[in-house]
Amino acid sequence: MNPLTSFVNGQAQTSIPVTSRLQYGDGLFETLAIRDGRLLLWSEHVRRLMAGIERLGLDPIDAALLATEAETLAAGHSLAILKIVVVRGTSGRGYRPAAAPTDRILTVWPWPNRPIDDEAPVFWCRTTLARQPLLSGLKHLNRLEQVLAQREFSDPYWEGLMQDTQGWVIEGTMTNLFVVEGGILTTPILDQAGVAGVMRDQVMRRARESGMVVRLDHLTSTRVMEADEIFLSNSLIGIRPVLRLAQRLWRRGPVTSRMTEILRACGDAPAL
Repeated sequence: MNPLTSFVNGQAQTSIPVTSRLQYGDGLFETLAIRDGRLLLWSEHVRRLMAGIERLGLDPIDAALLATEAETLAAGHSLAILKIVVVRGTSGRGYRPAAAPTDRILTVWPWPNRPIDDEAPVFWCRTTLARQPLLSGLKHLNRLEQVLAQREFSDPYWEGLMQDTQGWVIEGTMTNLFVVEGGILTTPILDQAGVAGVMRDQVMRRARESGMVVRLDHLTSTRVMEADEIFLSNSLIGIRPVLRLAQRLWRRGPVTSRMTEILRACGDAPAL
Protein backbone atom coordinates (compact mmCIF):
# COMPACT_ATOMS: atom_id res chain seq x y z
CA MET A 1 0.00 0.00 0.00
CA ASN A 2 1.29 3.46 -0.90
CA PRO A 3 0.37 6.78 0.71
CA LEU A 4 -2.20 8.92 -1.04
CA THR A 5 -0.17 12.10 -0.57
CA SER A 6 2.97 13.08 1.31
CA PHE A 7 5.04 16.09 2.39
CA VAL A 8 8.70 16.07 3.41
CA ASN A 9 9.62 19.33 5.13
CA GLY A 10 6.65 21.00 3.50
CA GLN A 11 7.40 19.83 -0.04
CA ALA A 12 5.35 17.28 -1.96
CA GLN A 13 7.75 14.37 -2.32
CA THR A 14 7.97 10.66 -1.53
CA SER A 15 11.65 10.13 -0.69
CA ILE A 16 14.16 11.12 1.97
CA PRO A 17 18.00 11.06 2.00
CA VAL A 18 19.70 7.76 2.81
CA THR A 19 21.55 9.63 5.57
CA SER A 20 18.30 10.26 7.47
CA ARG A 21 18.47 9.33 11.13
CA LEU A 22 15.42 7.18 10.51
CA GLN A 23 18.12 4.49 10.29
CA TYR A 24 18.53 4.83 14.07
CA GLY A 25 14.86 5.24 14.88
CA ASP A 26 15.86 8.69 16.14
CA GLY A 27 12.48 10.34 16.21
CA LEU A 28 8.78 10.14 16.98
CA PHE A 29 5.50 9.60 15.20
CA GLU A 30 1.80 10.29 15.55
CA THR A 31 -1.08 8.52 13.78
CA LEU A 32 -4.29 10.52 13.47
CA ALA A 33 -7.73 9.91 12.04
CA ILE A 34 -9.05 12.26 9.36
CA ARG A 35 -12.83 12.56 9.21
CA ASP A 36 -14.49 14.93 6.74
CA GLY A 37 -11.23 16.82 6.35
CA ARG A 38 -10.89 17.28 10.12
CA LEU A 39 -7.93 16.02 12.16
CA LEU A 40 -9.37 14.27 15.20
CA LEU A 41 -7.74 15.04 18.56
CA TRP A 42 -5.21 17.28 16.82
CA SER A 43 -4.31 19.33 19.91
CA GLU A 44 -3.74 16.20 21.98
CA HIS A 45 -1.49 14.64 19.35
CA VAL A 46 0.55 17.82 18.96
CA ARG A 47 0.90 18.16 22.73
CA ARG A 48 2.31 14.62 22.99
CA LEU A 49 4.57 15.17 19.97
CA MET A 50 6.03 18.38 21.36
CA ALA A 51 6.63 16.76 24.75
CA GLY A 52 8.44 13.89 23.02
CA ILE A 53 10.56 16.29 20.98
CA GLU A 54 11.65 17.97 24.20
CA ARG A 55 12.44 14.68 25.94
CA LEU A 56 14.55 13.40 23.04
CA GLY A 57 16.28 16.75 22.58
CA LEU A 58 15.23 17.22 18.97
CA ASP A 59 15.36 20.70 17.46
CA PRO A 60 11.92 22.26 18.11
CA ILE A 61 9.46 22.44 15.25
CA ASP A 62 6.92 25.15 14.42
CA ALA A 63 3.52 23.87 15.61
CA ALA A 64 1.65 26.35 13.40
CA LEU A 65 3.59 25.27 10.32
CA LEU A 66 2.94 21.62 11.15
CA ALA A 67 -0.79 22.35 11.50
CA THR A 68 -0.86 24.09 8.11
CA GLU A 69 0.83 21.13 6.42
CA ALA A 70 -1.46 18.62 8.13
CA GLU A 71 -4.62 20.56 7.28
CA THR A 72 -3.54 20.89 3.66
CA LEU A 73 -3.07 17.14 3.37
CA ALA A 74 -6.29 16.33 5.23
CA ALA A 75 -8.50 18.57 3.10
CA GLY A 76 -10.95 16.66 0.92
CA HIS A 77 -10.60 13.31 2.68
CA SER A 78 -13.81 11.96 4.18
CA LEU A 79 -12.06 9.16 6.10
CA ALA A 80 -8.30 8.60 6.03
CA ILE A 81 -5.18 8.31 8.20
CA LEU A 82 -2.49 10.95 8.70
CA LYS A 83 0.92 9.82 9.91
CA ILE A 84 3.37 12.42 11.17
CA VAL A 85 7.03 11.44 11.59
CA VAL A 86 9.62 13.79 13.05
CA VAL A 87 13.28 12.78 12.79
CA ARG A 88 16.40 14.35 14.21
CA GLY A 89 18.18 16.28 11.47
CA THR A 90 20.85 14.49 9.44
CA SER A 91 24.35 14.90 10.85
CA GLY A 92 26.40 12.23 9.05
CA ARG A 93 27.26 8.68 10.05
CA GLY A 94 27.32 7.53 13.68
CA TYR A 95 25.09 7.61 16.71
CA ARG A 96 26.22 10.97 18.11
CA PRO A 97 23.81 13.68 16.94
CA ALA A 98 24.74 17.20 15.93
CA ALA A 99 22.55 20.27 15.88
CA ALA A 100 20.33 20.18 12.80
CA PRO A 101 16.71 21.11 12.01
CA THR A 102 14.20 18.34 12.70
CA ASP A 103 12.79 16.71 9.56
CA ARG A 104 9.01 16.50 9.15
CA ILE A 105 7.43 13.68 7.14
CA LEU A 106 3.64 13.71 6.71
CA THR A 107 1.75 11.03 4.79
CA VAL A 108 -1.95 10.36 4.20
CA TRP A 109 -3.03 6.73 3.96
CA PRO A 110 -6.31 5.10 2.91
CA TRP A 111 -8.64 3.99 5.67
CA PRO A 112 -8.54 0.17 6.08
CA ASN A 113 -11.22 -1.54 4.00
CA ARG A 114 -11.81 -4.28 6.54
CA PRO A 115 -13.22 -3.12 9.88
CA ILE A 116 -12.17 -4.84 13.07
CA ASP A 117 -14.57 -7.58 14.09
CA ASP A 118 -15.48 -7.28 17.78
CA GLU A 119 -15.71 -11.07 17.90
CA ALA A 120 -12.11 -11.55 16.68
CA PRO A 121 -9.86 -13.03 19.39
CA VAL A 122 -6.81 -11.41 20.98
CA PHE A 123 -3.46 -13.18 21.34
CA TRP A 124 -0.97 -13.37 24.23
CA CYS A 125 2.43 -12.48 22.73
CA ARG A 126 5.66 -14.13 23.85
CA THR A 127 7.77 -11.14 22.79
CA THR A 128 8.35 -8.89 25.80
CA LEU A 129 8.85 -5.14 26.10
CA ALA A 130 12.16 -3.88 27.45
CA ARG A 131 12.00 -1.59 30.47
CA GLN A 132 13.51 1.83 29.75
CA PRO A 133 12.18 4.77 31.76
CA LEU A 134 13.92 7.30 29.49
CA LEU A 135 11.66 6.19 26.61
CA SER A 136 8.56 5.00 28.46
CA GLY A 137 5.36 6.60 27.27
CA LEU A 138 6.92 7.97 24.08
CA LYS A 139 5.70 6.98 20.63
CA HIS A 140 9.26 6.74 19.34
CA LEU A 141 10.30 5.18 16.05
CA ASN A 142 11.90 2.05 17.52
CA ARG A 143 9.06 -0.45 17.05
CA LEU A 144 10.98 -3.70 16.55
CA GLU A 145 9.41 -5.24 19.64
CA GLN A 146 5.97 -4.68 18.15
CA VAL A 147 7.10 -5.97 14.74
CA LEU A 148 8.37 -9.19 16.30
CA ALA A 149 5.24 -9.55 18.42
CA GLN A 150 2.93 -9.15 15.42
CA ARG A 151 4.86 -11.88 13.59
CA GLU A 152 3.59 -14.28 16.26
CA PHE A 153 -0.06 -14.15 15.24
CA SER A 154 -2.27 -13.92 12.18
CA ASP A 155 -5.99 -14.11 11.35
CA PRO A 156 -8.36 -14.52 13.08
CA TYR A 157 -6.41 -12.66 15.81
CA TRP A 158 -6.56 -8.88 15.37
CA GLU A 159 -4.27 -7.83 18.21
CA GLY A 160 -1.77 -9.21 20.71
CA LEU A 161 -1.14 -8.28 24.35
CA MET A 162 2.44 -7.69 25.51
CA GLN A 163 4.13 -7.94 28.91
CA ASP A 164 7.40 -6.35 29.95
CA THR A 165 10.49 -8.30 30.99
CA GLN A 166 9.25 -8.29 34.61
CA GLY A 167 5.96 -9.94 33.63
CA TRP A 168 3.65 -6.92 33.95
CA VAL A 169 1.00 -6.61 31.25
CA ILE A 170 1.65 -3.30 29.48
CA GLU A 171 -0.38 -2.88 26.27
CA GLY A 172 -1.31 -4.31 22.91
CA THR A 173 1.07 -4.19 19.97
CA MET A 174 -0.85 -1.17 18.64
CA THR A 175 -3.33 -0.41 21.42
CA ASN A 176 -3.61 0.50 25.08
CA LEU A 177 -5.28 -1.85 27.54
CA PHE A 178 -8.14 -1.21 29.98
CA VAL A 179 -9.70 -3.69 32.38
CA VAL A 180 -12.85 -3.34 34.46
CA GLU A 181 -12.93 -4.82 37.96
CA GLY A 182 -16.03 -4.28 40.06
CA GLY A 183 -16.96 -1.22 38.00
CA ILE A 184 -13.50 0.36 38.40
CA LEU A 185 -11.61 1.16 35.20
CA THR A 186 -7.89 0.33 35.34
CA THR A 187 -5.09 0.78 32.83
CA PRO A 188 -1.43 -0.24 33.26
CA ILE A 189 1.22 2.08 34.67
CA LEU A 190 3.59 3.07 31.85
CA ASP A 191 6.61 4.37 33.78
CA GLN A 192 8.99 1.71 32.47
CA ALA A 193 7.61 0.67 29.07
CA GLY A 194 4.73 1.24 26.70
CA VAL A 195 3.14 4.11 24.77
CA ALA A 196 0.94 6.64 26.55
CA GLY A 197 -1.72 6.78 23.86
CA VAL A 198 -3.76 9.87 23.06
CA MET A 199 -6.97 7.83 23.07
CA ARG A 200 -5.90 6.25 26.38
CA ASP A 201 -5.76 9.74 27.88
CA GLN A 202 -9.15 10.60 26.36
CA VAL A 203 -10.75 7.46 27.76
CA MET A 204 -9.45 8.21 31.25
CA ARG A 205 -10.52 11.86 31.06
CA ARG A 206 -14.00 11.12 29.70
CA ALA A 207 -14.52 8.32 32.21
CA ARG A 208 -13.62 10.55 35.16
CA GLU A 209 -15.85 13.32 33.84
CA SER A 210 -18.75 10.84 33.77
CA GLY A 211 -18.14 9.87 37.40
CA MET A 212 -16.27 6.60 36.92
CA VAL A 213 -13.39 5.60 39.17
CA VAL A 214 -10.20 5.34 37.07
CA ARG A 215 -6.86 4.11 38.33
CA LEU A 216 -3.41 3.23 37.06
CA ASP A 217 -1.92 0.00 38.39
CA HIS A 218 0.42 -2.89 37.67
CA LEU A 219 -1.48 -5.74 36.02
CA THR A 220 -0.59 -9.42 35.95
CA SER A 221 -1.82 -11.75 33.22
CA THR A 222 -3.93 -13.55 35.84
CA ARG A 223 -5.62 -10.31 36.81
CA VAL A 224 -6.33 -9.50 33.18
CA MET A 225 -7.85 -12.92 32.58
CA GLU A 226 -10.06 -12.55 35.68
CA ALA A 227 -11.31 -9.03 34.81
CA ASP A 228 -15.04 -8.41 34.37
CA GLU A 229 -14.42 -6.58 31.08
CA ILE A 230 -11.46 -5.76 28.84
CA PHE A 231 -11.19 -3.26 26.04
CA LEU A 232 -8.39 -1.83 23.90
CA SER A 233 -7.97 1.68 22.54
CA ASN A 234 -6.12 3.78 20.00
CA SER A 235 -6.78 6.88 17.92
CA LEU A 236 -8.04 4.97 14.89
CA ILE A 237 -10.27 2.31 16.42
CA GLY A 238 -11.51 4.32 19.38
CA ILE A 239 -12.18 1.42 21.74
CA ARG A 240 -12.84 -2.24 20.99
CA PRO A 241 -13.92 -4.92 23.48
CA VAL A 242 -11.86 -8.03 24.04
CA LEU A 243 -14.37 -10.86 23.95
CA ARG A 244 -11.95 -13.78 23.60
CA LEU A 245 -8.44 -14.11 25.02
CA ALA A 246 -6.85 -17.57 25.24
CA GLN A 247 -9.68 -19.80 26.59
CA ARG A 248 -11.58 -16.99 28.33
CA LEU A 249 -14.76 -15.60 26.79
CA TRP A 250 -16.52 -12.35 27.74
CA ARG A 251 -19.73 -10.59 26.79
CA ARG A 252 -19.62 -6.91 25.93
CA GLY A 253 -19.94 -5.27 29.34
CA PRO A 254 -21.73 -2.16 30.58
CA VAL A 255 -18.59 -0.06 31.13
CA THR A 256 -17.30 -0.79 27.61
CA SER A 257 -20.72 0.09 26.17
CA ARG A 258 -20.93 3.26 28.23
CA MET A 259 -17.45 4.42 27.16
CA THR A 260 -18.33 3.69 23.54
CA GLU A 261 -21.35 5.94 23.78
CA ILE A 262 -19.39 8.69 25.54
CA LEU A 263 -16.66 8.72 22.90
CA ARG A 264 -19.25 8.69 20.12
CA ALA A 265 -21.10 11.63 21.64
CA CYS A 266 -17.87 13.60 22.11
CA GLY A 267 -16.68 12.90 18.57
CA ASP A 268 -13.30 11.64 19.81
CA ALA A 269 -13.06 8.53 17.64
CA PRO A 270 -13.92 7.86 13.98
CA ALA A 271 -14.52 4.12 14.00
CA LEU A 272 -16.99 3.36 16.79
